[in-house]
Amino acid sequence: MALDAVNTAVQSTSSNSEVNGKDTEKEEVKYAPKGSVCGIHNLYQTTPDESGYTSWSKSPPEVEEAAESEESAQYALILRHTKCYDGRRALDLHSVVIQSEPLKKVLGNVLHKYPGVTTTLERLEFSKPFKPLVHRWEALTKAHEEEHDEITKKHVVLFYKILEEELRDTLDRKKDLICNAVITHDLIWSIFEPGDVVISVIGDRTRGYQFVSASLNCETGKWSLRTKYIDFDGDAFRYDEEEFSVGSFTGTVPITTLPVSPLTYHSNQSIIRQALIAQGKVWEEHKGYHYKQYDGIAIGFVEGDDDTERRKYQVQSRIIIDAQAFRTFQLYKSINLNGEVLDELDDDQRVITSNLVYGYALKDKEWLQFFLDSSSEIVWDSQAFDSLVLPKEQENLKDLILAFAKTQSQKLDTFDDVVQGKGRGIIMQLSGPPGVGKTLTAESVAEVMKVPLYVMSAGDLGTTAGSVERNLKDILRMVPKWDAVLLLDEADVFMEARSATDLQRNELVSIFLRMLEYYEGILFLTTNRAENIDPAFESRIHVSLAYKDLDATSRRHVWFHFLSRTANTEKFSDTELNKLAEFELNGRQIKNLIKTAGLLAWSQETTLKFEHIKVVLGLRQSNLLKST
Repeated sequence: MALDAVNTAVQSTSSNSEVNGKDTEKEEVKYAPKGSVCGIHNLYQTTPDESGYTSWSKSPPEVEEAAESEESAQYALILRHTKCYDGRRALDLHSVVIQSEPLKKVLGNVLHKYPGVTTTLERLEFSKPFKPLVHRWEALTKAHEEEHDEITKKHVVLFYKILEEELRDTLDRKKDLICNAVITHDLIWSIFEPGDVVISVIGDRTRGYQFVSASLNCETGKWSLRTKYIDFDGDAFRYDEEEFSVGSFTGTVPITTLPVSPLTYHSNQSIIRQALIAQGKVWEEHKGYHYKQYDGIAIGFVEGDDDTERRKYQVQSRIIIDAQAFRTFQLYKSINLNGEVLDELDDDQRVITSNLVYGYALKDKEWLQFFLDSSSEIVWDSQAFDSLVLPKEQENLKDLILAFAKTQSQKLDTFDDVVQGKGRGIIMQLSGPPGVGKTLTAESVAEVMKVPLYVMSAGDLGTTAGSVERNLKDILRMVPKWDAVLLLDEADVFMEARSATDLQRNELVSIFLRMLEYYEGILFLTTNRAENIDPAFESRIHVSLAYKDLDATSRRHVWFHFLSRTANTEKFSDTELNKLAEFELNGRQIKNLIKTAGLLAWSQETTLKFEHIKVVLGLRQSNLLKST
């Protein structure tokens, strides 16, 4: 069938219908198959009705000729106006379209590196309130005064005159406000130029950012000030964003009291910049892994209803700075940064670096962000291992324990299991009653080796098989990464012999045994019930120490050790030490007694003496008699 025949409507006779009481013959139109005609069918939106609804029609509406044409293209500038309702003028300048190439070149210098502005575009347009031109008005004024090319000068003068008249009120108000170091709510945007360094001062900490943009929420009256800064995600320096909010206020406020303010409006900006550079250098040096002492406020993350919430924590603990581990193991906040930065930062970048580092507080067992000015070098206890008291028959095992630990830490033992990755760890079992030095052994080893000590208990791992396996897996991956010593305190629940009746406990023991096979670090297991340990652990334990209750000689050693390390303490005589050693106490009880006696001496504003300890011992003996 020919194409024109397909495109031609075919009329045919249809059934009769009654119109106005008469029978008429209705013609039926037959169309080509759907989508088969190579052509275009136009529809036009109708004018909205009273309810604001529109539909589509085949008839085009009446429209005016396009405003921009070859005629308008002749002019250097196109000004677009809207009707003004403020009662002062009939029209308001809406936007300016710049078509002059010489003027574009001038503006290219004036707006050099201004974010979001490309002056070489064929259609360069600025809309009210003309933020880039307000921010760079001094540069535009200078270009207007110094231009010498005749044609360019005319175009610049024309543009400058129009903008000067339009922006005169804004510029005059801005100048007056800045001279008085204050700002009004409606002109906040005028002092924040994208790309500028802005600072936030919270307490005694100053932090630098690079300004991005300002937007006003007309409903709430709040300004949203977007900034960006440089952070470290464990692999590279990258940009992250932070948003500051400025609520509605009347009158003026000092510029420097805003939540974030431009550095250029601070009287001591040079000093602040140098301090930020120095702070950035220190921060830059703390990328990677670092082991520190911390005392101060830290920032934590809690999973909220919609997003992760920040919370403040008071931390007094040794910490591990490790952004890579934070990104791997933190549950609620991952480090998602964008825009990679150079490996080595310059001073302009150091000004806008974070003043926080990502890490882990060992005592609190929390992934947190730490302020570097609250961290310090660790003061190591060089006497920790010497103070460790072991039974006489096991005294020589102290050196063996330390040798094992150092060898493992330095990866000198290359022995591997038949299955690659198995059997690379060193596991030491410490058994005996409470307070005889089991935990102190692990603490002393870590102190001598100058490595972190990660202490965990059954409560940290959970009681269900799923939680134990998940938590233990993370810990056993995390601790070797830091060359840390791992102490599982009171591990009886995971080491107790399996039985035919307690299937849940059997599963926990099995999981623990399987996970230990692939552990590559140093692990101390303490238990109060060595006789109940599952036989399967025997083949996995490299060194086993059985502690006994302290005898008089050991107790005297413990008393002497703790008293010699306690500040503001009077020297105790041999007779007094021997007298104290007669009391059947364990190491933890002795330590607590000295601490209590020290508080008593402090309340009396004197040094710790034998008499203070006698008072505390008397109270203890009295309480024991009452309890019996």
